[in-house]
Amino acid sequence: MEPTNQQKPGFARAVGLLETSSTSRHSLGFYRGVAQTARYHVPASASQEKPLKLTIEHAVAQAILAHPILQVGIRDEHTKEPYFVHLPTLDLSQIVRWVDIDPAADNDSILCRVLEDRHSNLWPDLAHRPGYEVILLAPKDSPSSGFTLDMVFSWHHALGDGTSGTIFHQTLLQALNDPSPVPSFSPTTHTLTLTPTPLLPSQESLFKFPLSWTFFLKTLWTEFAPSFLRPAVETPWTGAPITPDHNTTHIRLLTIPAATLTSLLREVKSHSVTLTPLIHILVLRSLSLRLPPSAFTSSTPISLRRLLPPTGAVNPRTAMGVYLAVQSHTFPSTTAQLLRSDPTNHNQLWSLTTQLSTSLKQKVSSLPADDLVGLLPYITDPHKRWLGKVGQARETTWEVSNVGAVEMEAEGGWRVDRMVFSQSGNVAGNAFGVNVAAVRGGELAVTLSWQEGIVGGGGRDGVRGDLEGWLTGLAEGRGLV
Repeated sequence: MEPTNQQKPGFARAVGLLETSSTSRHSLGFYRGVAQTARYHVPASASQEKPLKLTIEHAVAQAILAHPILQVGIRDEHTKEPYFVHLPTLDLSQIVRWVDIDPAADNDSILCRVLEDRHSNLWPDLAHRPGYEVILLAPKDSPSSGFTLDMVFSWHHALGDGTSGTIFHQTLLQALNDPSPVPSFSPTTHTLTLTPTPLLPSQESLFKFPLSWTFFLKTLWTEFAPSFLRPAVETPWTGAPITPDHNTTHIRLLTIPAATLTSLLREVKSHSVTLTPLIHILVLRSLSLRLPPSAFTSSTPISLRRLLPPTGAVNPRTAMGVYLAVQSHTFPSTTAQLLRSDPTNHNQLWSLTTQLSTSLKQKVSSLPADDLVGLLPYITDPHKRWLGKVGQARETTWEVSNVGAVEMEAEGGWRVDRMVFSQSGNVAGNAFGVNVAAVRGGELAVTLSWQEGIVGGGGRDGVRGDLEGWLTGLAEGRGLV
């Protein structure tokens, strides 16, 4: 008799339904991972007490022990029943990687190249190694007076959502400022010995996702009904058709200084909206001006952590895991034509932003009811579902994923003043992603990511330039210049 997962050596728990969406995509090479990059200010004392690399490895070991999901691998990812396995040891020399930076180099350009490389590669040997990595971009010769370094934490999406990357850096920052002994870590061999620790429950173990018959039947009809039976709808522009070929991720980064961001948020607040719907509408405006009139679609991942009680099995502020829903948005070609005909109309911009903001608020208030996540139990073979999309048009033009302005409180010499959120290109998803992050009181960072060959060069670089110019113009009172 074939043993069940629970009987197999090292079994931690079954991969959850939403987590399986990531394991299936990863096993097919359709989605590689997520990353949060924090800019750390290194105090001068850090390299005086002991070698910096040892300090970092010790802090990473401390952070790993704080989060059970960082202590496991994944087996049978290519099957319908993947499961997490406890790893007996971790070799931190395989997890922590250093990239030397010339002091005269453009750090952000190098960071984009490092992220492109990381997001273009799969996680190897997941049955015996963890699906994450810490990459440090540091000056070749660290000055004695203190300096900054960019620390990339990149992970397999089944291990955590975007907020999980923030939580990792918060844990790491605390460990750097307040190091604790880690007897199970050997700095000589870089080995961290682990004791099996129970994993936190999966999302569907924490939430019920009730589905109304209206939502259920409408979704099934949209997904499976023959096209000749469906009412005629506009075909949105979503880039090139779905293809697993040339799966290289490209990244563009733009940053908005802290003072400019403060002014921008003041302007956004005056219209009773948030930054996420504004960025959606600015992307829509950019594409409307750069492409022939067309319909567009976008999506917004929504964190379900707000529904988790702070005293429950999962602390929403400190737990790494995947707790997400999603909302889709449709923009008809008439909206694109309206934006093209009057491109400097501020009232139009804020009206569309307000409409989208209202829609997002309604979605949030209705969760967890009638969400696509509630349909995951009906997908019996996720690999077959993804493969069935190859050659078809994408469902979404872009996604705006905003992890928000995070608190990076620090009592000590180490501090963080910038966060950069990024994702790999999505073979069977959006044509390009817009990923947003900030440290409270610091600058705003926005990355654009896409799979090679899906979006034309002029379009993607044009959107980046438009976003930078318009966000700055709105903050400085110059409008949509």
